[in-house]
Amino acid sequence: MTRNVLIYRNELLPPTETFILLQACGLQSFKPAFAGLKRVRDGLDLAAHPVITLCGADSWYQKVKRRFFLRSGRSRQFIHAAAIQGPQLIHAHFAIDACAALPIAKVLRIPLVVTLHGYDVSWREESLTCWPTTRAYLRRKELLWEYAAAFICVSEHVLRRALILGYPPEKLWVHHIGIRVKTCNKQERHRRKKIVLFVGRLVEKKGCVHLIRAMARVRRTVPDVRLVIVGDGPLRKSLETEAASCSIDAVFVGHQSQFAVQQWMQRASVLAVPSAEARNGDSEGLPTVLCEAHAEGLPAVAFAIDGVTEAFPIERRKTLPVAGDIAALADEIIRLIENDPAWHEASDAGFQYVAEHFDLNVQTRLLEKKYEEVIGGHRA
Repeated sequence: MTRNVLIYRNELLPPTETFILLQACGLQSFKPAFAGLKRVRDGLDLAAHPVITLCGADSWYQKVKRRFFLRSGRSRQFIHAAAIQGPQLIHAHFAIDACAALPIAKVLRIPLVVTLHGYDVSWREESLTCWPTTRAYLRRKELLWEYAAAFICVSEHVLRRALILGYPPEKLWVHHIGIRVKTCNKQERHRRKKIVLFVGRLVEKKGCVHLIRAMARVRRTVPDVRLVIVGDGPLRKSLETEAASCSIDAVFVGHQSQFAVQQWMQRASVLAVPSAEARNGDSEGLPTVLCEAHAEGLPAVAFAIDGVTEAFPIERRKTLPVAGDIAALADEIIRLIENDPAWHEASDAGFQYVAEHFDLNVQTRLLEKKYEEVIGGHRA
């Protein structure tokens, strides 16, 4: 029997969050509907699923309406629309969003499951006072810890951070969000052009500035190498200025579709993920882009920081440079570009690792078992 699950995100659905949509589409014994405060302009296509939002256009009145709901948890129309979908469970992504979904779950008397992705357990508390959504989290987090049936941690790193914050340990569960892993043999994976690829939002924690500076060193050894930066964000202009000052061949292509990102991965020789902890404490949970690259047979380099290393096979983790070591990052990029055996070894190891630990079908079946367990143990 197919059951219904309400997938909750305050903003539906940022184009960078394909992992949420992919997981929802992978469900077999549950039918997903989406709920949130508002739709995102140019967000992911949710036309195949029911979508419920508190607000429509982003007018002054709608902003007041959102703030009232975040403050009070009351909206008869919004909660009624959610009830019409007949969900047996709400699955909220990010703890911040879960605190907005909490009143819905309580009124409908259904269990709430929350995925913790990274920033929601790493930002310093003083950084969470700036927005209505985060202030709602600060007010309700203890209620969330008490009511939620399970907190899904995308990595062991996220679990450790959640424990430090006070999340109930008996409710924490480490579970990887799956990705599609194509059937691929070694003969199909081959060396690509001398392109170093970056994919991610242009924000501090993604560390693109470290990569740009490392590429200045890489070009001394590999003069014809190019850097392609896929993504957009508030730091784009400053990063373009940095690339010009370092005299590197960097192309900023902006946000791209998932299909276009896969095409770039098939052209590149190395993916670089130079993430580091931001000044406000924001850090990675487990970058999905690393798993996607490995699934394409594309070797990756990254700084050896908690969460990020969990996306690498164990044998590759010891070759990763320590956070902030630009010279070592450059050396590892050069090694993979110039050393054919090293490239193929990293390609094979990465593909095998994601096939064993991140396969979408396997991971989604495990998630559905958790859903069933939570529903079976819920007392209204």
